[in-house]
Amino acid sequence: MTNQTTSGVPPLAGLSPHFSVTVLECPDPSDPDAFTTLRRFLRDTLSEPGRAHAVRVHGEVALSGPDYVDGLGTLSDLGFDELYLAVRQRWQSPRWTDDGMHDLTNELTVALRRHQLVALHTSASGALLRRWTRSAGAPYRFLPDAVLDAFDQESRGAIDVSPAWSRLTSAARPVFQDYLTSVTEALDLLEKVAQNTPGESENQFE
Repeated sequence: MTNQTTSGVPPLAGLSPHFSVTVLECPDPSDPDAFTTLRRFLRDTLSEPGRAHAVRVHGEVALSGPDYVDGLGTLSDLGFDELYLAVRQRWQSPRWTDDGMHDLTNELTVALRRHQLVALHTSASGALLRRWTRSAGAPYRFLPDAVLDAFDQESRGAIDVSPAWSRLTSAARPVFQDYLTSVTEALDLLEKVAQNTPGESENQFE
């Protein structure tokens, strides 16, 4: 799927997501359907209400390398192979009443693939993501602890690292172009430390 957009998604250049990403690795670089499988899992997960009164996927965008990111250039020019973005609306009772009132929250999911790595910003829980990566046939897995520990040392505390959730977080909430730059820098460093991590150098995320 390429350059598919539905209504309900604001211009991408105007987004400013908080920098909190779960980094996933595809161990099989020859799998052409890995990102499509991830995208399908995300959409199914976002469509489940869980404890909310109701949810709906309000809009989606799916882009590949030559597709244009409005106001910023092509996705490949920005350094990525594929992008999936979804806006979910969630209606949930406020904590202070059970009297039928519901608050509306808009939630953003952004998945960016570069080679074997995906940087995923989402409201889907880490527990659900981890369970999915451990299920039979899942094309992605969390990064090895050794790689994330090495990243933590190299980044010198600039980014918070949670190996249990394969997650990188900082306090930054940049505009979308700067967010893409931050993701690129994080993936660059992950690739660098993976090359120097015992047992991981043969699988260098390329």
